[in-house]
Amino acid sequence: MDAMDLFFDAAAKLDKDDLCVSEGVAQVELVAEFTGFPEEIVLDATSTTSLSAEKLLYVRDGLPPLLRIIKRYAAGKAAEVFIQAMVPGIDGVGHPILLKQADLRALGRDLGLEDGIPGAERTKNPPWRAAIFEYFAAAPVIEVEVPITKDDAKKIWDQIRPHIPYFCLFKVDRASSDQDDEAKNPLAAAAKIAIAEREEEIAKIVEGVEERATDLVMRTLEKLQEMAPELAVGLSPDIAGHPKWDGFKTTLKTEGGIPFNKRGSGTKRLVLLNFFRAEAERRSEEDGRGIIYAFEEPESSQHPENQRLLLDSFKGLSESGNSQVVLTTHSPLVAQNLPVASLKLVRKQDDDQLPIIDQVVEGDPDADGILEAIANELGVLPDSRLVALLMVEGPNDVNFFRNIYGAVAGIDPDVIDLESSQNIAIVPMGGSDLKHWVSKQYLKGAGCVEYHIYDRDCGPDDAPSYGGYVDQVNDAQDANSARLTTKRETENYLHPAAIQEALDVEVEVTDFADVPSLVSEASKNTQLAPDMGAGTAKRLLNERAAKQMNADRLREADQADEVVGWFRDMTQIVRERLAERM
Repeated sequence: MDAMDLFFDAAAKLDKDDLCVSEGVAQVELVAEFTGFPEEIVLDATSTTSLSAEKLLYVRDGLPPLLRIIKRYAAGKAAEVFIQAMVPGIDGVGHPILLKQADLRALGRDLGLEDGIPGAERTKNPPWRAAIFEYFAAAPVIEVEVPITKDDAKKIWDQIRPHIPYFCLFKVDRASSDQDDEAKNPLAAAAKIAIAEREEEIAKIVEGVEERATDLVMRTLEKLQEMAPELAVGLSPDIAGHPKWDGFKTTLKTEGGIPFNKRGSGTKRLVLLNFFRAEAERRSEEDGRGIIYAFEEPESSQHPENQRLLLDSFKGLSESGNSQVVLTTHSPLVAQNLPVASLKLVRKQDDDQLPIIDQVVEGDPDADGILEAIANELGVLPDSRLVALLMVEGPNDVNFFRNIYGAVAGIDPDVIDLESSQNIAIVPMGGSDLKHWVSKQYLKGAGCVEYHIYDRDCGPDDAPSYGGYVDQVNDAQDANSARLTTKRETENYLHPAAIQEALDVEVEVTDFADVPSLVSEASKNTQLAPDMGAGTAKRLLNERAAKQMNADRLREADQADEVVGWFRDMTQIVRERLAERM
């Protein structure tokens, strides 16, 4: 994480003590790869082009094109920055983007390309490079490193840098003192993020100031030439010292006027937790600059319930579409609630060489072995008190059954609370979290009863996608059973008033309407609700709108008492299994 912090901090320099202790190592190379860059970008003056058209992407078999940036550091010096790109081999030229305008056009004319470029386009650089790439299209593709922090190539970096994600590191091993950054980080990070999102506007302001200042200086030199030409010899404008925008002082005071940084670590990290929760919500509603959040050991100084809240925030951030979360942990509670596809096990080798990093890859025959090693390393074990499992399609269904309980209990107070019960677990069939994977492995010999509920996902006259699987479960000679929703999916059991209250949108909910799409569309036509996609709408419906359901709303939305019936079935299964164990 320190290495990532060094890479993303443009002003950072490598400390000499960070160099490898092996003899002869004088520099460090850090490499990062990025996707999701804008289709259009300006690299020369006002000429619009793209990273793909400019052959500035790195291509490997089976992977989408990547922007691959290399930073090389020598101790105490600023980084040298390169783009590692794939281009057709051009005699005597590494990459045409490094050629000055006159040299670029000269090369194009020597190749006889001028007539193929429209007259109006000949004053721009991208058409010349495109013609050169086309001319050498049959040449072998080679890897080149494009230095982008020197000479005219700095303009390339200036255009790319605003699209590089903002990196936000929250460390665990810092001393508690009056100057403890942990107390300031949430607010300072918020200010930096806001500044980063306005970088383009700030750049225009700086450019305008430079133009105006240069004009005034040139006028001054002209007048000086008239009065004292000997003093004007060799003088030229040099505008330096751009304004710094990161000097905002952000502090908090707590009840009784106690300085915030005098509070305990747990309290300070609770504020940090809620910064993440607020940011997760904001990021899902806005389309700002991407951010990479790095968090060391989020379990530190936190009650288990707060750890769960923090993990929910991480998941919300990672699903927002423009954020990534990287965290380290030694906690079974944290690890078991993380998606298995995101897990990496870092372990030492016996010979003290580079550490081994085992990554879980879906479909890899070694995936189960890696997951088992992680579970054993951290002590993630199945709960022996489990007697039943509610099997659902995915995480949104998990949230529905957790959050609809209050409404169900208002109709039948004897039903089991799936969130707090130690005897039943809700398991997405995808096994998306480590604890779900462990529970499914436990099923092989523990004799838990499975109760499956699947969405119809279609109209009343269409064949449901899970229909065959439901029949298969019910026809088996065991205690397991399966149900298919009579409505389209869980969102169709929500009352419009609950949706209005939770998400500030009005929609008509029918049995087979695509409710997430309706909510997404409605959000685009109101200033009250955040503009959200169908995926975000689906998540928020099951998280927020389900919590706004009550007994009256559920009775009206589900007149057949289907949801209450599911809870009654599960309650009966648990009670029967517990009675058998006594």
